[in-house]
Amino acid sequence: MSAQDEQDGKGTLVGRERRWRRDPERTHAVLVDALLELVAEGQPEPTRKAVAERAGVSERTVFVHFADREALHVAAAERQAERWRALAEPVPPEWATVRKVRALVAQRRRMYEVMTPIRKVGLALEPVSPGLRQVMARGDAWLREDLAGIFAPELERVPGARRPGGLLDALEASSSWAAWDHLRTRRGLDEAAAGSAIRRALRALLEAVAE
Repeated sequence: MSAQDEQDGKGTLVGRERRWRRDPERTHAVLVDALLELVAEGQPEPTRKAVAERAGVSERTVFVHFADREALHVAAAERQAERWRALAEPVPPEWATVRKVRALVAQRRRMYEVMTPIRKVGLALEPVSPGLRQVMARGDAWLREDLAGIFAPELERVPGARRPGGLLDALEASSSWAAWDHLRTRRGLDEAAAGSAIRRALRALLEAVAE
């Protein structure tokens, strides 16, 4: 790179910094998206320098917006949760059970494929990050509540369905990200085969109470 190119590059960077200082929310979002992109590409713990380079800002800007690595990771986890929740299409509880199972698994298939790279990093960092634990717990609670709402009629027909170890726990375990990742990663199944296995498990659990 020539001296002129370096100067032009620095000028572009400075100009971008100045513009984004006037729009801190955009800068914050760009940094978070940069981290998510790097993780999705196979870098589980990108450095602040790498995040800054991907975002097209100076490393100092990362420090301005995030006090530490945990703050950046928590923001990324929250952004990722917004992304996968946006893929959730409503599944009316009044639908027939088989139709709901099919729709739920299609929904979770989309969510889990988006979620997986970031989820794995989150699980690794969760023990030392209270903020990440909270974000992931909220995500798990959302998935459980969504499941409970979809299959509310079936759950109402089974005494103790919502108690520990009941039908709801069984449905949650069978349709969880952990089950999906086991089938995709450990068993090496493609998306279609993994989805088929989870549909079979859910139908078997609900067969006795299906309309």
